[in-house]
Amino acid sequence: MKRILLFVCVCVFAIASHAQSVANMPDQRIMTQEEAYLVIPNIVPPSVSSSAPAIIWSDDFSSASTWMFENASIPALDWSIETDPMAIPVSALAPMSSTTASNGYLFINSDGTGGGDNDGTPVIVTATTAQMIDCSAYPYVQITFSHNYRWWKDTRGVRISGDGGLNWYEPQTILYPTGGSITDENNYPNLQNSGNPEITTYDISLFAGGRDSVMVQFYYDDNDIWAWYWAVDDVSIAEIPDNGVAIQDEVYGGWWVNYLTAGGLGQDYTQYPMSQATANPYAFEAVIKNTGVATQAVTMYADVTGPTGMTSSHTSNTISLAVTEQDTFVASPMFTPTMNGVYTIDMWGVGDSAGQGAVITNTDITTKTTEVTDYTYGKDQGVYDYAWRLSRTTGNNPAGIPGGFEVGADYDMYANENLYSIDVFIADWSVPGTDIYASLYEIDADPNLDPFPLATSDNYSISVGEPGTWINIPFVSPQALLQGTRYCITIGGYQHPLDSAGCGVSGLGTASSDRLFDKDDHYQNGAPSWYTIGDVPMLRMNFNADTWNSIEDIKSSLFTIYPNPTNGIFTVDTDVNTTYRLEVRNILGEIVYKTTTSRLSNNINLSKFGKGVYTVELHNNNKTYTEKVVFE
Repeated sequence: MKRILLFVCVCVFAIASHAQSVANMPDQRIMTQEEAYLVIPNIVPPSVSSSAPAIIWSDDFSSASTWMFENASIPALDWSIETDPMAIPVSALAPMSSTTASNGYLFINSDGTGGGDNDGTPVIVTATTAQMIDCSAYPYVQITFSHNYRWWKDTRGVRISGDGGLNWYEPQTILYPTGGSITDENNYPNLQNSGNPEITTYDISLFAGGRDSVMVQFYYDDNDIWAWYWAVDDVSIAEIPDNGVAIQDEVYGGWWVNYLTAGGLGQDYTQYPMSQATANPYAFEAVIKNTGVATQAVTMYADVTGPTGMTSSHTSNTISLAVTEQDTFVASPMFTPTMNGVYTIDMWGVGDSAGQGAVITNTDITTKTTEVTDYTYGKDQGVYDYAWRLSRTTGNNPAGIPGGFEVGADYDMYANENLYSIDVFIADWSVPGTDIYASLYEIDADPNLDPFPLATSDNYSISVGEPGTWINIPFVSPQALLQGTRYCITIGGYQHPLDSAGCGVSGLGTASSDRLFDKDDHYQNGAPSWYTIGDVPMLRMNFNADTWNSIEDIKSSLFTIYPNPTNGIFTVDTDVNTTYRLEVRNILGEIVYKTTTSRLSNNINLSKFGKGVYTVELHNNNKTYTEKVVFE
């Protein structure tokens, strides 16, 4: 079974040095980067210059003839050279956006096998350069490639040999700083979805610098899990430049450092209420790496442009970075907005060769936007990518277990507020008439404890025209949110054989904490379970009292129930002059009475059902209003 973008919150990931076996190549020895220090070639550092790096070798996968393919898949399945950029099986990552995708890219697709887990049908493949690459004139070299993937327990990586394939080495990765795969069965670096394309560069000087028999090998193993895929393109080996700096992991919420003093997680908020922005100003941080040979004195800069054209400049301390070193940079001062509107943030780094002013090297400029608001608190990018399902219909998993889910987003409170409603983007494929609801949880300081439920809205029935749009769901009463507390807002659905709805997602959660609650154990974890997810739900807190007051005014005059408590027979009187849907649910959420009518008075008889508390729902004007009735 494939759990889409999930891992259990309480998992502890072991980050360690890793050696990966190679199918059908028993004579190869796999070494980690730490072992490779024993066989460093005799190299002489070049003089410092600002010349562009020389491309030593490249391949755009336009022909299979330059690669050797081997597999131990059952049944046999190997890499292919795919020429259709839309072959990527994940809509959010399609089409493949590498520079030369249209003339071919390396592709393996475990998702396309449609198999199960641990059923004896693994996908294990390697692609190795058919010819050796001569790097003997270049002591400092790097490999760069474009790729695209989604992770679910599959292993993928690249190996380098400097001796014609006798020994193979694993370059450093985020997960394995002494050498290892990009992902493996338990670990992944970037929230399960890669970039499109993800551009990866490794310093391979230890393995390939000064050597004339260099080979490259890409490997993939789905670990006998119904996993995803890997697409690779535009691979090259180049001389490492004398001077180079690269910026990554740019944030403006304090995700890396400022959260330690400000509290909370330091998430990036794309919609930031003035009350929160004043209490917790924007904090600009990024990771900058020396990608050249010469030592660099590096400084990070951030420029803010506001809604009236105002500007604000921010600068970090200067940090000296030797070759391959990286560090986290924090610009100061923090930025406190003074008015509502859209703010643009430009972030970049500047390297000065050894601080001598001889060569100045700039990173690329990263641009981010955020909006300061009155009432809306959000993290999504505002552009619908795809969606999480709020209900799974019967038969969508191997055991045929349907399920209802809640998709959630965490928010830190830096100032007290009242939460009145939730804004949610409904997936365009959602079925009109599907019932959904909003919930509020408090997040415990102990990460091993589940979120604590605080409030749930009335059911909301999706109307025709609402799929593919934003809707607003109010809570039954205002919810007081306290400074220094983290909360989770969710949108939920129910088990149902036909009705289904989805919550849109927008952007990857690289500086965000988001969740999914499998409340009916559809994924068969043994009990209802919370998972983390790797993308940002289009779920926003709304602090506008008008979104709640208007609903309450309508509800108080819309319908009344009497007698209540009842002996099983009661009357629902309404002031509605149009057709509406009237439903009664038991404590399990099952519908025991349902009618569509335009009558102002409706008699309902529940005497054949058991005593207890029932919920009366009135669906009208794209909204659902509820009242409790007690059957004694």
